[in-house]
Amino acid sequence: MDPNRLIPSMFHRRLTLVALVMIAMMFVLAVRLFALTVIDGSARRSLAELRLDQRTFLPTYRGRILDRAGRHLAVDSACYDIAVDYRVINDAWPRDQAFREARRAAGEAWRDMSRDEREDLVRTFLPPYEQVVRRLWSEIREAGDLTEAELTERLEDIRRRVERMASVVWSAQHQRELAKYGDEQPSGEPLPFKMRPIREQQQTHVILTRVPNEVAYRFRELALEWDGLIEVVDSTTREYRWATQYVRLDRSTLPQPIRGQADDPLELEVRGVGDHILGTMRDQVWESDFERRPFLDDRTGEIVDLGGYRIGDSVGERGLEAVFEDTLRGSRGVMRRNLETNIEERTAPTPGRDMKITIDIALQARVQAILAPAFGLTRVHQYQAGWENSGEPRETGLPIGTPLNAAAVVLEVGSGDILAMVSMPTMADGVALPAVERAQSAFSVNRPVEAIYPPGSILKPIVLAAAVMQGVHRLDDRIECTGHYYPAFKDRARCWIYRPPGYYTHGIGSQVGGPLDGVQALARSCNIYFYTLGNRLGLERLSNWLARFGLGTPFGIGLQYDTTVTGADGETRAMTIGESGGTLPSAEAIDALRRSGRIDFESTIAGIGQGAITWTPLQAAHAFAMLARRGRWVEPRLIIGDDRYGGRRPERDLPMSRELVDTIMDGLHRSVTEDYGTGHHIRYADRRTEPILNATNVTVWAKTGTAQAPNLRLDDDGDGTVDRIIEHMTHAWFVGLVGAGDKAVAAPEYAVVVLVEYGGSGGRTSGPIANQIIRALQDEGYLAPGLDAPGTGGP
Repeated sequence: MDPNRLIPSMFHRRLTLVALVMIAMMFVLAVRLFALTVIDGSARRSLAELRLDQRTFLPTYRGRILDRAGRHLAVDSACYDIAVDYRVINDAWPRDQAFREARRAAGEAWRDMSRDEREDLVRTFLPPYEQVVRRLWSEIREAGDLTEAELTERLEDIRRRVERMASVVWSAQHQRELAKYGDEQPSGEPLPFKMRPIREQQQTHVILTRVPNEVAYRFRELALEWDGLIEVVDSTTREYRWATQYVRLDRSTLPQPIRGQADDPLELEVRGVGDHILGTMRDQVWESDFERRPFLDDRTGEIVDLGGYRIGDSVGERGLEAVFEDTLRGSRGVMRRNLETNIEERTAPTPGRDMKITIDIALQARVQAILAPAFGLTRVHQYQAGWENSGEPRETGLPIGTPLNAAAVVLEVGSGDILAMVSMPTMADGVALPAVERAQSAFSVNRPVEAIYPPGSILKPIVLAAAVMQGVHRLDDRIECTGHYYPAFKDRARCWIYRPPGYYTHGIGSQVGGPLDGVQALARSCNIYFYTLGNRLGLERLSNWLARFGLGTPFGIGLQYDTTVTGADGETRAMTIGESGGTLPSAEAIDALRRSGRIDFESTIAGIGQGAITWTPLQAAHAFAMLARRGRWVEPRLIIGDDRYGGRRPERDLPMSRELVDTIMDGLHRSVTEDYGTGHHIRYADRRTEPILNATNVTVWAKTGTAQAPNLRLDDDGDGTVDRIIEHMTHAWFVGLVGAGDKAVAAPEYAVVVLVEYGGSGGRTSGPIANQIIRALQDEGYLAPGLDAPGTGGP
């Protein structure tokens, strides 16, 4: 068909051509508009909102931890973090800068250059920007005392998390667009998706946390030089104000061999005061932290929890800091400002909640100083092992002067409040030890509540109480000490004094002159008496009574928390640590003993605290406090003001008669006041004696214990293999109750427990330590007749 007939005039043909051109242009504009509004719409809106919506996060403050007197143990103080632009972290910044320089330098010629020519030109501008980045990372490493590998790991953590978040956001955006617009353009081609940077890819991220002022000032100068690459961010740091203390100790009341210059007090620096209780903070946020409490929604990038974790945050790692992480943590605030409307919206930070604990930190520091090897009592000395009648020194097991690990607990009898709970070495001390000693010290274990030990003879008053309450023994029953429990076997189940050359007993021909009653058996710590009670009770019934005294289950004082550990096989396992309940034989274990024929022997030795029974020093303090309270159960308390941790439980009271308690208390008192008592004196090579307890104006009821310990395995060269095994070692126990005044007026006010690992004699090793702790109580204002204890813990 002739087009001239359809459009006869030239004018109309030209008009039609113009219209077609206009239609084509409109089509191109429509396609472009579609691309801008549909294809790129959400991304561009997000980018626009990102640029218009400016967010500044406001730091919060972690809750304080206070001692019973209100003294600040853990507090946050202002400091600074150093953050770096993400474009530097992911290595994009040098190329971005070089690209801009190259394009500016090329001018109009840039359009005509090939891709390779452009790339070559960009590379010529890269070196100065790469030098800036190298210098920046060098400054970061120096300020943070980081190795190159450590810095690389930090940067990789940030990159991995941000890129994963971007991937999730892009995927969600793409899926929404596909669902709304389909997967094709009007032209039939696939609908493209452009990945625009998310907020986290255009922000700074914290690399160094809690830097000192001088470092912050240095980086403020660098921030001016490198505009936008570095940000000095207001932050907080955790301060432990009692972590290091100087304690003056009087040496005039120490055992004579270590007394030194008695008139010259010893001032000791003690580090890590209370650190097993308070715990520590870690700077690295683990993946499990992000999963448990995320700060941002990975899908949208929106804030979901202002108390959630961001890279660079601190997290409680041990002790109270870990257990009460969510209580103490608080929530950061945020300042939002819309740059278009200039409207600001502020969400104030919420500080973490304060905690108050029953510990008297001044007493804690003093007890720690007493347990420090530098004071002398927790080192191996000859007087602890003693001498034979011939004057020959007995074997000490470890070389003279060897430092010994130890634990101590001071418990207020009436309230159950824990006034002091010391584990040596502290974590601060342990980290400073040489590598070989550090590996063997198990310094991270909180020995008073986390480590378990065989109780040995300190269990004897509990066994007597159980036997009487069970009805298998009467208080007027007497038992003769024959030296060995089994008539046919003189080398099994022996009394502790039945040894060469004299093979003494507590029975006929001894100072007692006949069978022992409960008072004499406790004061002299006669094994045969308590073997008999253990056998009469049987292992099952004894275990049941011990459970009623608190063995076998953690008290839950607020130090248990969940963590993961990696075993030697490389497997990661979840476990709960922080507090142990000790061990009692299970019903299955008891049935197995019956079937094997060993039940009689295991029941017998359980009567003196050996065999399958273990407990913690805190459990020992609680059991003796129950005796002092005549069977009344008051759970040990560490956290003040939270009923979940500690308190009175009448349903767990024990049916102890006054006569039973008086008998036990009389025996414990004679143990430390009569010459024959195991906690009475130290005897030297020249037969001279010295009292173990010399604190005045107090009354003490106590039991010593020398408990068989596991073989000591020593790795002398630190290569991870055992070089020596020392057998037949014993732990040294001293558990005492102390009250102000003489016996006529005194009542037990505090339970004092001392455990020295591989320390040998309970009386000679742990007794002098307990003596110094009693004196420390007096020095800190306790044990004053008629006066209230200082720093009461409140309801």
